[in-house]
Amino acid sequence: MSPSFRAPTRHPAIPATTKDAQVQRRMLNTANFERLLGRSVAIIGLVFGLQTAFTTLGQGVQITGWFGVVYVSLVFGTMFGAIICCFFLWHHRIASGVFAAVFLVALLIWPAVNAQASADINQEPWIWYLCTIAVAFACIPLHLRGAIVYLVVTSVMYGVNRVIDADFAPASFEIGALDASYATIIGGLIVVLVGLFRVLAGRVDTARAAALATYDAAVKQHATEVERVEVDSIVHDSVLASLLAADRALTPKSEALAVMMARVAIEQLEGVGAPMTNEDEVTGLAELIERLRAAASMLGEPFSVTVEGASGRVLPVTVANAVYWATVQAMVNSVEHAGSGAARSLSIEGTVSGGVCVIVGDDGVGFCPEQVAEERLGLKVSIVERVAAVGGRSTVISRPGEGAVIRIEWSPEHGS
Repeated sequence: MSPSFRAPTRHPAIPATTKDAQVQRRMLNTANFERLLGRSVAIIGLVFGLQTAFTTLGQGVQITGWFGVVYVSLVFGTMFGAIICCFFLWHHRIASGVFAAVFLVALLIWPAVNAQASADINQEPWIWYLCTIAVAFACIPLHLRGAIVYLVVTSVMYGVNRVIDADFAPASFEIGALDASYATIIGGLIVVLVGLFRVLAGRVDTARAAALATYDAAVKQHATEVERVEVDSIVHDSVLASLLAADRALTPKSEALAVMMARVAIEQLEGVGAPMTNEDEVTGLAELIERLRAAASMLGEPFSVTVEGASGRVLPVTVANAVYWATVQAMVNSVEHAGSGAARSLSIEGTVSGGVCVIVGDDGVGFCPEQVAEERLGLKVSIVERVAAVGGRSTVISRPGEGAVIRIEWSPEHGS
């Protein structure tokens, strides 16, 4: 039995090209938004953090000793650490969460840190400038509800601290409420924008996942239909034809034809459901020619074989497989239907474009291609559609009493 090429029966997933990858990097999805959010917060935090640092140097934490140094160092140290991590996306969610937590603790112990300070009720303390920055960083690890809770808690705590700093003076209540309101409004705008874009990015991800699922289902359905048609063609035009040929095998030639048809049917059935061939795998045109020569020699009727331009040429394995089986089917049809005594020919040519052209011809009884019954799949499916599936084309020329010619062509520019 001559070796056979295995045809893929399933469509592989379409790999993403460089252009597709560039489009995905530009599109609004969750991953891209989180990267953009981290770097945007880092830039904003750096600008306002430096301004706050200079303000802090002017005001200072009004407490002597190491506690005040540790207090300021922790607040600004974790903030600038989060800025660096967010910009370079180094565990930025963790770093942002650490700074947001440290800032919350800093607000909580603020009255103790500034207990001995004489606060100016008309001047906002330096920690107020970090409220919005802390909310922005909190939006990175927290979901919408968590970010809202963090915003409300930090604003209320800051307003209470303003009242405590001013020793509960009547004017401090109004100023504390006003500053807390500003912090809430600005921080709320950040929370709303982050939440909105997160929802939009999530919807893009959902739509993309649904599209991929639909595509996958369509590919599987198409692959199933392709395999069903392939099995139908094998059963109708190989298995049944070989059984009929065996039943009519009364001469050595007819016996040889029946044996060849049975071998073809078995090889085709083995190919159904076989592992998918790598689309980049190639085989030599000379190897395809040898297999076609072997197939022609086993049909019981002589074929005059001519070869031209085959040296050094290669074909994709999937193409060689389709051309091989289509040519074998064309030769079997010729032996079976052209009539005994007909002159049969097989011509194989490697084209200038790097393709192949195979012509199976005879001067037998001929037929009318337009009148071939729909249930006869040997010509339609086993030859025409099989070659078309790899980007080739088949031409059938025949008239009653004038023989038949089947031309099978494939070229890289049309098949790629």
